[in-house]
Amino acid sequence: MLELEAIQSRAIEKTKHTLLQDIKSVLGEQDECPNLETYLTDRHSFIKKAWGTAWRKIAVSSVSKKNRRSYLTERGFEIKGYKPQAIDKLFAKETRKGMEFDAFSWLKEQYGNGNKAEWLSLYGEARAEFAKKEEERKEKERQQSINDRKARYQLQLNLEAAPILEVNKELYYLHIREQLSHQLSKDIETNSKYIENYAPHTELEDELIENGDLTRHDYETVHDFFQELTGGVSSELDRYSTIILFETYEDVYEVFITDKIYEIIPTMIMDDLPASFKEEYKSYTNASVTRMDIIKALRSDLSDLVYEYKRMLVEEKLSHVLEVSDHNLTIEEHQERYQQQLEERRLQQEREREEKKKLIEEEQRQLNYIFGAEYEMDPRKETEYILHLGDTNTGKTYTALKSLKKAASGSYLAPLRLLALEVFEKLNKDGVPCSLKTGEEEKIVEDAQHMAGTVEMFSELEHGDVTVIDEAQMIQDRDRGFSWYKAITRANAKQVHVIGSLSIRSMLEEMLDGVISEIHEYERDIPLKVDLRKFKIEQVKPADALIVFSRKKVLQTAAKLEKDGHKVSVIYGSMPPETRRKQIEQFINRETNVIVSTDAIGMGLNLPIRRIVLLENMKFDGQKRRLLTSQELKQIAGRAGRKGLYNVGEVAFAKDAKQMRELLFSTDEQISKFSIAPTSDMLRRFKEYHHDLGTFFDMWAKFKNPKGTQKSNLAQERELYEEVKDTLIEAKMPIVDLYGYLQLPFSAKESSLKKQWVASMNAIVNREELPEPRIIEGSLEKLELSYKAIGLHLLFLYRMDRRPEAIYWERVREELTDKIHNVLRKDMKKFKRTCSACSKDLPWNHDHAICDSCFHKRFRRRYGDEDFNY
Repeated sequence: MLELEAIQSRAIEKTKHTLLQDIKSVLGEQDECPNLETYLTDRHSFIKKAWGTAWRKIAVSSVSKKNRRSYLTERGFEIKGYKPQAIDKLFAKETRKGMEFDAFSWLKEQYGNGNKAEWLSLYGEARAEFAKKEEERKEKERQQSINDRKARYQLQLNLEAAPILEVNKELYYLHIREQLSHQLSKDIETNSKYIENYAPHTELEDELIENGDLTRHDYETVHDFFQELTGGVSSELDRYSTIILFETYEDVYEVFITDKIYEIIPTMIMDDLPASFKEEYKSYTNASVTRMDIIKALRSDLSDLVYEYKRMLVEEKLSHVLEVSDHNLTIEEHQERYQQQLEERRLQQEREREEKKKLIEEEQRQLNYIFGAEYEMDPRKETEYILHLGDTNTGKTYTALKSLKKAASGSYLAPLRLLALEVFEKLNKDGVPCSLKTGEEEKIVEDAQHMAGTVEMFSELEHGDVTVIDEAQMIQDRDRGFSWYKAITRANAKQVHVIGSLSIRSMLEEMLDGVISEIHEYERDIPLKVDLRKFKIEQVKPADALIVFSRKKVLQTAAKLEKDGHKVSVIYGSMPPETRRKQIEQFINRETNVIVSTDAIGMGLNLPIRRIVLLENMKFDGQKRRLLTSQELKQIAGRAGRKGLYNVGEVAFAKDAKQMRELLFSTDEQISKFSIAPTSDMLRRFKEYHHDLGTFFDMWAKFKNPKGTQKSNLAQERELYEEVKDTLIEAKMPIVDLYGYLQLPFSAKESSLKKQWVASMNAIVNREELPEPRIIEGSLEKLELSYKAIGLHLLFLYRMDRRPEAIYWERVREELTDKIHNVLRKDMKKFKRTCSACSKDLPWNHDHAICDSCFHKRFRRRYGDEDFNY
């Protein structure tokens, strides 16, 4: 129940107090005391509202919000949707009924005819309070006027003092420097030297121990001395705890410089102020200029001066500063000696700048000499260039190879060992003797005047009638692109056929300006048709090629298809070429009816594929997952269709079919950059100046690559160099030979292969037998790693010209590929995905390595059930 009587009592007191305050305010301003009736008439409206206002404030503040709403609801008011202010107003109105207070009657009773003396007494109080307030107001205005004048003159003081500080900055520095000189001399003569000593059982991680006396000759500059420990400690608060720090002389002298600046300079500036200004300042502010006035006026300037003087000091030689104390120099002698030292330092800095400039110029000359000339585009003028440009599967390579077959001699350069092997077999089958040369395989055919190899095997010393360079758009590859640049611009042949996508046309026209005799653009005879319906795995048909972008996804997808009754071939990048050939032959011979592949299928493989299906649109490029480029998509999709077999090439997508169709049929951007990398000629020129590859890599990083090029980051070369840096391998092996071994094309990220490489390098410099590659039977991964180990061994053997041994290991590797092929067939049939946490079977296309149940358990453990929402 509401205590309305208590509220009424408090509201009445509040009303009375308000009215008394108003009376005093009104009467205080009057020179003569008005009568009560005049006040009641003039303030009628205010008096009338005073009671209502007091009641509302006290009633609302005395009763809770809940009780106010209950009170109104009990009386039949529907207050739902009312704003709080409206509810408060209604509550005050309802509770006030019957509780009124007549303010007019109370005033008449208190100060009416019978109590005029009370009214006059109230008037007297009001006038006294008014007079006091007026005096306070006038005093405040007077003080404000003084402060305003002082503020104006404080600004004027800044305008007078700042130029004096600027003009005398060096002189003031010399006064501070003199004080510093004496203090430095004292500290060095009397203090001990301290070093840190590990002390695990103390509060500090380390403790300080004395280490002899300080000696001035141990320090070249003041900065060197400032790094010494004083023996004291200081503390700093970080977010969670107090950090104990050892104090240095730099900490101490920063405080010393600050104190001396604020102690000495304001007094000197005050003495230098014009007498007329000081008199004027005193007359307007009733006070003389003080040192604190100068500090206030130049607060920012003096603060900046601390860091400026400290910077000037730490750059000085310690002996120069101590000289002031040693010889008790007068200020004039001090200034003269300081100017001499400044000039000496200026000349020294000028000499150092000149030396640095010469070093930079010499370094730039070396960079230009070692690297620059190597990348001048200068194709042989006597060579005839023929370009074959177009999309995948348009007959470009077929046409170029016809010219190679007719020539008396020549070479074919491919991006992949498999393609080189394919051309090697094709030419020999067609009666054109041809040898094979890749980094880890050589097949020399007697009387052969033709050679098929990978582009890295190109040598400008070899002559021929025709050179065919395939997949030239790979000139933009950051790691391998320079091999295409060298082959294209330095091919020593009468006729060079360059095969590539349309996106490389502009670059080739610029690069081969004046020597291009023919440009052939090719279009597909077989159109591509895109199915915009979302592809599902159950829709697989014979002659389909399904594309994913990892070895694991290839095997997962193949296992799913095998389980569904399909016979499947697989292709992925790390697969041995011989195994890849067998997989391809099975598909061509229809022993399998579906192929699952990575984008490796897009590189020169002509297969009887009816439909290309992209199960993924994103690939990892070594740095991030990204959408396929238009050229990458065309390279893959172009494998669909086979003239005379499938006269329409079909393309389907598991998602985003419309977006991917636009990408497929969009115009490719022209390639604008090609990659460059170091050459053996550079290394030979480098040897004229330096002798370690670490310096070579540093210079390569500094070399500014020519416009239109991008430098190879030499990631593998740098990584392998770290394994041999400062070892007998680097000491004994000629720099050109060592770099050649750093460039061997193998999977250096595989730790076992890296160890094999280091062991082989040690064997070479120690003139021992090369360690045999480790062959591990068992899983597909182990067999493929063993295949790579043999390949690395072959790279060493061919580089060392040990062909008989290489032939033996090629046979071993060939036997291994049969095992890989057989294990692959078995793995595809039994391959299944399991949760890495609980080994539960997973769906073939599950996105993660663990099942949903294990994921949810981990989530709960990490965040708690209350936050778990899925």
